[in-house]
Amino acid sequence: MRKTRRLASVLLALVMVFALSSSAFAATGDYTITINNEEDDYTYVAYQIFAGEVGSGPPLTLGSIVWGDGIDSTNTELQAALTTAYGSYAAAEIAEQLITQADAEAFARIVSDYLVADAGHTSSDAGSTYTISDVAAGYYLIDNTGVPSGSAYSSDIMINVLENTSVNPKVDAPSSDKTVDDINDSENTAYTEGQTSADHDIGDQVPFTLTATLPDNYGAYETYKLIFHDVMDDGLTFNADSVTVYVTTNGTTTTVASGYTVATSTKGTLLDSTCTFEVQFTDTNALYAADSTNPISVAAGSVITVKYTAELNENAVIGESGNVNTSYIEYSNNPNWDGNGEEPTGETPPETVVVFTYKVTVNKVEEDENGDEVPLEGAGFTLYKYDAEEGEYVAVSEEITGGTSFTWKGLDDGDYMLVETTTPNGYNTMKNLYFTVVAEHDEDGNITSLVIQDASGTPISTGLDATFSTVADDGAISTNVVNEKGSNLPGTGGMGTTIFYIVGGLMVFGAAVLLITRRRMSKAE
Repeated sequence: MRKTRRLASVLLALVMVFALSSSAFAATGDYTITINNEEDDYTYVAYQIFAGEVGSGPPLTLGSIVWGDGIDSTNTELQAALTTAYGSYAAAEIAEQLITQADAEAFARIVSDYLVADAGHTSSDAGSTYTISDVAAGYYLIDNTGVPSGSAYSSDIMINVLENTSVNPKVDAPSSDKTVDDINDSENTAYTEGQTSADHDIGDQVPFTLTATLPDNYGAYETYKLIFHDVMDDGLTFNADSVTVYVTTNGTTTTVASGYTVATSTKGTLLDSTCTFEVQFTDTNALYAADSTNPISVAAGSVITVKYTAELNENAVIGESGNVNTSYIEYSNNPNWDGNGEEPTGETPPETVVVFTYKVTVNKVEEDENGDEVPLEGAGFTLYKYDAEEGEYVAVSEEITGGTSFTWKGLDDGDYMLVETTTPNGYNTMKNLYFTVVAEHDEDGNITSLVIQDASGTPISTGLDATFSTVADDGAISTNVVNEKGSNLPGTGGMGTTIFYIVGGLMVFGAAVLLITRRRMSKAE
């Protein structure tokens, strides 16, 4: 029975050269193939391509070569293909021409389409190894027919079995990574890349990066599917137009202009309906740079990078829970797939990053006759943040008035200035209050510290006009600001005294001028 498939180009435990010999041959014997793979739930099937007898050696050779029972040698299509490639479809004549690994690979690509499924020898699982027992001498194709969910298939193996033999199949899957970029825009104008967590202001366009490093056996695949699946919390709004894709091969990075699709719930077709978006590569061998008709070079170890932004929006969660962005990669996982039916794929474990944001609450109070702080109405505040790019403090929002409690949500770390822009009648205006929000996260994306510092960088809990408190879990920073009644009279010896002297001097001078004027008028009469 013909079994259509394409053999992987990476062949392991290869080329023990076939030799025809006139010397005496030993009995065929029954041998064991041991396949070393520490992962559970794999299945391997061995197909005998050539049969023969093992010479007495050394070295061991296979003689009296004929077609094995694992290949449909009577198939006319196979015979035609072999005749074209080797000038004959006789097993012994072809075996003489298989000298190098390249020879064996080319041969295997032809015969792998004509295997006899019923003649396969299936492995048994023995812990960290798999064994195929009681096989006759010959040249075998070992096919990986089953893997645990989400895992990758190993490439087909071509091996000479002239004695008990052990092989190490190459099982590889792409590795993935997901990061978010951070910035303290009060101090820096460039992002810090490659973080597991970051903090941002609501309204910021937050940069994210997805990467996939292609597996060592990438060359075994005729086509290679790769799909980035991405899921965002409601506090993040994906910017579909921001997606940029790069391929890095042997240190050279190229921007990809075509060969992929960005799918969302309103654009394209999501393969996983729970995703916010997907970047889909039908075949990573068919990626093109702008104005190029030749595919970009992609090979084992190449890194495919997807960069995009998402806006931290008004639905952002404040504090410890943060705004989560999770992704996983779906990838081709069977280099031996025959092209029929749905292509088998594997999945990488999910990767998660978190975007935090905070809030500042100002409570306006005055002291009553008992010295207790009680709410005070009639004030208005404007919160400013220092912008390193602008070189000045920029208003976070318009002035907030009304009530006695004022809250600004969705704030990043950085340097802030609180200004009382409306003062209750009969009260003194609060001095501008300067403070710095400092937040720290661990590698698991948790807030570990939320601290208020003064201008010198020293952690503080009190200012001239306020006492700060922070709750890291809630991302909350709060303070009471006190207004006092009366006028801000200058102190003794200060500018106020000088003004009295100046005013007094002017009065004396004016009186002198008036006196002199009157005397002159009297003389004139």
